[in-house]
Amino acid sequence: MISASPLEETGLTRRLAFGAMSIGFGQSAFVVLVPLVMARLRLTTFDLGLAVAAGTFAFLIGAPLWGSAGSRIGPGRMIRVLGLAMLAAQALLVIQLSAGPTAYAIAIGGLIVSRLIYGFAAAGVMPTAQAWLAGTVEAGRRQAAFGLLSAGVNFGRLTGSLAGAAAAIAAPLTVALFTLAPLMLWLVPRDATKIEASDGTRAPRLSPLDMRILPFLLIGACMTAGFGQVQIMLGPLLQFKLALDATQAMALTGAALGLVAVTMIAVQTLVLPRLRWNERSGILAGTGLVVAGMAGLTIANGHGVGALALAVTGFGTALATPAYTAWLARRVENREQGAAAGWLSSAHIVGQTAGALIGGFAFQLAPELPLVGCACLALAAAAIAMMLDRHSTAQR
Repeated sequence: MISASPLEETGLTRRLAFGAMSIGFGQSAFVVLVPLVMARLRLTTFDLGLAVAAGTFAFLIGAPLWGSAGSRIGPGRMIRVLGLAMLAAQALLVIQLSAGPTAYAIAIGGLIVSRLIYGFAAAGVMPTAQAWLAGTVEAGRRQAAFGLLSAGVNFGRLTGSLAGAAAAIAAPLTVALFTLAPLMLWLVPRDATKIEASDGTRAPRLSPLDMRILPFLLIGACMTAGFGQVQIMLGPLLQFKLALDATQAMALTGAALGLVAVTMIAVQTLVLPRLRWNERSGILAGTGLVVAGMAGLTIANGHGVGALALAVTGFGTALATPAYTAWLARRVENREQGAAAGWLSSAHIVGQTAGALIGGFAFQLAPELPLVGCACLALAAAAIAMMLDRHSTAQR
């Protein structure tokens, strides 16, 4: 592990969290710009879905690859290179939007290339940052460090949504922020130390089936699949429970997701640094709150109870995610941190994708079934945590 004082650890964590805002900002801002993209490029929803799927596929491939590369060339240099690639991808899309309608093949081809480059590059940012923190921050403070890193992403999503709201007043400003957001990654420290094996040899390739990391990949997939079901079906669920029209449901869904984001940011920045429990306790407390939130949302018949239930769910997710991320970091060597974090990022994407598919199908069977599914997946994550060797929580 790289020797660093608590003050240096805090400074590094804050700068990485600030840089990670660009990931969340890019996600939200792209969603906001979807109507503009479709109108300027004259594309259909199917075309847009194809481009997004291409970016997701690139992310799945890139996360474990970049995580390993960061340990060889240095995390600071890696994050800067990834930021430039993301900037190029955003610039390509903005050039297309500025040019206006073109031949269909050029429009769809350019959009797919942009999403491929962006997805492949963005996939490496969080694994590299997590590996950097795991190799620098003392084990007992990693939950708080990973929580602050996640808070950076969530705050980026929130500001991306706010920038989208400003598009009605100044659309060019929103587009400019969308393009330049990856430059925030250049604010990470320059003097990164490479994470290498003690004998100077390259780390062996880490398999996702390695039993040191597989349980945490399953926990991560369960948590993201569960919340993904609720997230994708929240609008239709609110329409069903509160008898809203489409416009009202859209507005309330946006407010609800904003409440969840604010709750998670508050927990990750204010609560986690003050907790002194181990990773297993963080997972169990977090999954317990998610189950409670789903129960509350199931019985809710008004705005107040529903808002409280969503806040509790966000609270639980904000506790559990840094806990299993920190526990994973304990189980692997320093030279394997990047690859392990990369596989965890891929597991999250798989979970989110599966959650969207399962949620849509479950809602057709029964409107509240996605809530039950989320609670069951949270319980599955808790069961995995309970079965893990208790000695694995001991400090390395």
